Amino acid sequence: VGLQRSPNSLLRVLAERTSATRQRLGSAAPFRAAARAAKQRETRETRERQRQTAAQRPQKEATMDAQLQQISSKPNSEQPAAYQSLIDATASSQDAAGMRTILERLLSDAVPQAASRAAAAHFAQAIQAKMTSDATTDLLTWSLEQIKRQAQSFEACDATLRQALFSRLVDAGDYREAALVLGGTNVENSARQYSAAEKATLYVTVAETFLEEDESVDAEAYVSRASGLMRDVSASENWALHLRYRVTLARTLDARRKFLDASMRYYELSRADDAKIDREELTTLLAKAVTCALLGNAGPQRSRILTLLYKDERLDDLERSADFAGHARVLKRTVTGQLVRTRDTSQFMASLMPHQTALLSDGLTIPEAAMIQHNLVAVAHIYCNISIEHCAQLLDVAPGRVETTAAKMIAAGRLAASLDQVDGVLHFHATQNALDSFDESIKALCLGVNACYEHAEQLAA
Repeated sequence: VGLQRSPNSLLRVLAERTSATRQRLGSAAPFRAAARAAKQRETRETRERQRQTAAQRPQKEATMDAQLQQISSKPNSEQPAAYQSLIDATASSQDAAGMRTILERLLSDAVPQAASRAAAAHFAQAIQAKMTSDATTDLLTWSLEQIKRQAQSFEACDATLRQALFSRLVDAGDYREAALVLGGTNVENSARQYSAAEKATLYVTVAETFLEEDESVDAEAYVSRASGLMRDVSASENWALHLRYRVTLARTLDARRKFLDASMRYYELSRADDAKIDREELTTLLAKAVTCALLGNAGPQRSRILTLLYKDERLDDLERSADFAGHARVLKRTVTGQLVRTRDTSQFMASLMPHQTALLSDGLTIPEAAMIQHNLVAVAHIYCNISIEHCAQLLDVAPGRVETTAAKMIAAGRLAASLDQVDGVLHFHATQNALDSFDESIKALCLGVNACYEHAEQLAA
């Protein structure tokens, strides 16, 4: 439409639009001026509040010093209660600076030790229960640094401060620092006698927190500490703690890539018949057991665990599950000695955790290495010997990868074979079936019993 107008009409329309725009801008000017005035007023008020706060700080400090001096002049028996009242009032007002002044006073030689211990313990409890300001985390960190030099004298205060700081750091998502703070609690050489359940609870909590940041080495250290205590913890009275410990142990073994041990731990947990555990959670634990078993190194132990999982009556439920159907399919192909192709593992691979897909030193990921090892064992059930080239085609990998993996498995005793590098041929050795070996053992035992019987008959004659 605009192209059909004359140049004069187009200029007139443009002028009208420009005039309308100016009118709109002119009408909006009072609003912009009002907004600028409000912002300037808010800035002035903020500066005034800051000036008043700065002016009141010396007055508050003087008032706090006067109150502390007044408490010091009281008899020793009345001082703990007076300190507690002052601490409660200061914490309720969210006065972090005042709380610092109080703690410095309590840690000085001016306060009798009996009064300072009780007041310091109440100080930590007041921060934990009453202080919610943003400065609380800094106050807790500072307080722990001040008490560090006298930690043995103020163990109760130290433990409460650590618990409070741990909770705030966890809420902030700083799991590693939270675990370090809680792990610093002295429960082994404390004047207070901690029970085995209390110690184990702390160690399991620290391990759980480390695992949130994938700090598996530190988590394993604390799980090991808890392991020595769990036998002294009543399973009936502390069943939740026992369950947490077992789950944390399985997760730690998983994170440390001890997959076969983790698989057995997950499987034991999945067999729990406690009514308090949801059936869906048990199915998830069974799927985790299958995952770890499939990721483990090929060998007799892995074969036994996979067979155990394959015979579990809940495998059909796992196969019908939308989330874990891929686990069941890969498990069935593995146990029955079939080759596992990449297309068969897509859903299974998608469910793996980051540490389960880590890159190994040979350039393979953990699941890739596990599948190549399994496929080599599967090939050994079919062929007496096979060329490296042909085997690489079957496994859909490079020939060098087949040779390297086979050499490692042979050296570790996980593949009964020999490698002819000159001709590029892999020769598989016949191995006795586990059932046949069991039958031979029974046969030998029966023959031994029969020989003893015949010998006894000869002696009787």
